[in-house]
Amino acid sequence: MQRPLVLNGFMATGKSTVGALVAQTTGRPFIDLDRAIESHSGSSIEELFSSRGEAAFRSLERACLERVLDDAARAAAPPVIAVGGGALLSRDARLRALDECVVVTLEGTPAELTARALRQGSRPLLSGPNPEQRVAELLALRGPSYAEAHARIESSGPIESVAARVREVWARDELAVAVGDASYGVQTGFGFASGRVGALLAESPVCVLVSDETVSALHAAPIEAALRATGTRLIRVDLEPGEAHKNIASIERIWHAALEGGADRKATFVGLGGGVVTDMTGFAASTWMRGVRCVGVPTTLLAMVDASVGGKTGVDLAAAKNAVGAFWQPSAVLCDVGYLNTESARGFISGLAEVVKTALIGDPGLFELLEQNADRIAARDGKLTAEIVRRSIRVKARVVSFDQRESGLRAVLNLGHTVGHALEAQAGYTALSHGEAVSLGLVAALRLGEALGQTPRELSERTISLLKRLGLPASLAGQPLAEAARLLGHDKKRAGSSVKFVFAQALGQVKTETIALNELRTRVLALAE
Repeated sequence: MQRPLVLNGFMATGKSTVGALVAQTTGRPFIDLDRAIESHSGSSIEELFSSRGEAAFRSLERACLERVLDDAARAAAPPVIAVGGGALLSRDARLRALDECVVVTLEGTPAELTARALRQGSRPLLSGPNPEQRVAELLALRGPSYAEAHARIESSGPIESVAARVREVWARDELAVAVGDASYGVQTGFGFASGRVGALLAESPVCVLVSDETVSALHAAPIEAALRATGTRLIRVDLEPGEAHKNIASIERIWHAALEGGADRKATFVGLGGGVVTDMTGFAASTWMRGVRCVGVPTTLLAMVDASVGGKTGVDLAAAKNAVGAFWQPSAVLCDVGYLNTESARGFISGLAEVVKTALIGDPGLFELLEQNADRIAARDGKLTAEIVRRSIRVKARVVSFDQRESGLRAVLNLGHTVGHALEAQAGYTALSHGEAVSLGLVAALRLGEALGQTPRELSERTISLLKRLGLPASLAGQPLAEAARLLGHDKKRAGSSVKFVFAQALGQVKTETIALNELRTRVLALAE
């Protein structure tokens, strides 16, 4: 329980009652936002609504919420905060709460909530002739906002049971990816994945467990045992490992196994493996019966910090990396850092390229942590590894929450990938790992940024030095840039004869610029000189 807890939801869901009980049982301070507003204004909520109107009340509520969150961030003991039903309707406020706190939405049916609300006294929003219809309308309107939470919990039943479920969510301290009704949590830690998979699939009749032959031999047995203990019927699919097998043929193997095993629309697909496996499992889930639940269990550093989070799924088509795919958000992602003990040295080091990229994009403190501890990190210090995984996911979750389908901001996550993907593809995905290609792509992006006046030379040298210290390739000398340049047109960010290219301008500050494809090819070729 390292972060504050925020209880959100419609009126009369029991936020104040449950919040007070959770605070009491955990020894934490309790803050009721409505009472804080009343104390600050000297008026009741009903009086504020009637005298100032809803718009003015919301402005007052937002200011009070910001003060409470500011104080909570500095508190020695993170508090429990119950907010009004409209306090997090502003997406900026909601995303701040999701980033800094654990947010739980309490829920109930329109009939139940109406009856509770009317028993509690006057409610300005329910003053019309049909209060239950009004509740249903407001719930439908606010539904996507309430869905953006670390968990949604039904508040009917004994209050002790509801409070216990809330405490459990708070203790997990997951990171939230806020994507409307498809929002989900990403849990990090050691040794928890198999038990958590079992809990997540306790009510799922069928599980399609997708892995590759290498990972399956190492890690599938505990997950299988946990699933069988819940009574879930298991369909196993073990694919050939490696990027070379990230194709439609592998997807067909998953589809056929699901068909032969009788997987229906209530099935859950679980991807256990690296980024290749989690990408393909997500794509197979997005297309099976027009879309079923999917849970990601990444077992490599690269998959934990990048591939398994964000809902990008797909396969390669010849030299076009990830050219066929779909956006399909998982129901949950479980990043069990203990799995990294079995990852190859090359694979682990390769994954650090995405960590460096993430730090450049949105976490200067992470960049400095990498610089100060490069040797320990490369040696897989467990505590440091857990921290860099969590911090990397936090940056990506923020970006994805603002831009689920890469219509704008999310493009910054492609820093280093335009040239990196081309280098990776030109050898049929066999010469370079994805992380090694991204490392070289970062070097190319930094050098191109220097040439175009976008990137300070000091930042380039600092980043290249860090890549070298982490054991990543950081020299373009001898790389097949001519061959890679010919493949730049396959980049998914190409629009006609131009490409959106991401430049690093400072730690935590990147910029996307459109550059003509021919000019990009010419400049990439010049990097070999």
